[in-house]
Amino acid sequence: MCSIGEKIAKLRKDSNMTQEELASIIGVSSQSISKWENNVTMPDILLLPIIAGVFEITLDELFSIEKNSREASAPIEETPLAVYDAILDTMWAWDGTVAGIDHIKNNLSNNPELHTGFVSVKCGSVYADKNMALTYIADNETSTMLLSNENAADFLKFLANTNVRKILKYQLENLSTSYTVSSVSVKCGIKEKDAKEALEWMIKYSLSRKQELEMDTGERINIYSHCGDHKLPLLIYPLISLAEKLSDFKENWCGLRS
Repeated sequence: MCSIGEKIAKLRKDSNMTQEELASIIGVSSQSISKWENNVTMPDILLLPIIAGVFEITLDELFSIEKNSREASAPIEETPLAVYDAILDTMWAWDGTVAGIDHIKNNLSNNPELHTGFVSVKCGSVYADKNMALTYIADNETSTMLLSNENAADFLKFLANTNVRKILKYQLENLSTSYTVSSVSVKCGIKEKDAKEALEWMIKYSLSRKQELEMDTGERINIYSHCGDHKLPLLIYPLISLAEKLSDFKENWCGLRS
């Protein structure tokens, strides 16, 4: 286990700082720094917070010599692009040059038909195009089982329903609006029977909610409103984007490793 003096020496050297420079910042002599680092004496306890402050670490980090990253977090609006870049940076890190990574990014950005990918039967895949970069982590056996997953098949049928997509679009364009089966069928130009069927599917997948309203006439009607909007950009839009690619897939690879 390192002594406090050895820890100070390591932090100083990692910061490309001389003993004289560190002494000047703290306000002690360079001889004091030398004695600390050689375990002749120890810094006074009142100096420890000052030493930690010089290296921009906490006291806990000073005693454990682990310096945590202090990079500023990206604003929420910039996070998706930052993650997109990070995936491509990692995916093409083997290239060894910034120019190579930038070449991939520029090609994808300027040509919507291009895509890039990494495939491993043992551990999944990475795929990227102009609008998305995603990782799929599963072994080949687990992946093959998806082809027999009836729940997944049912959801794809649900999403393939034209009336479902019309009502989803209407909900997104009218987030503060509630509606009945009759009103939404008129707004979306579909039959009431088809609208009711689509809404039952949407409720099943928590993309719409239903409340029963009792009128003063004693009549009961169902009122519908949107919910689960976060699922669209998180899951549904990427799924549709991939489906769009697959519907007319072209082998326009800007790099493919497998």
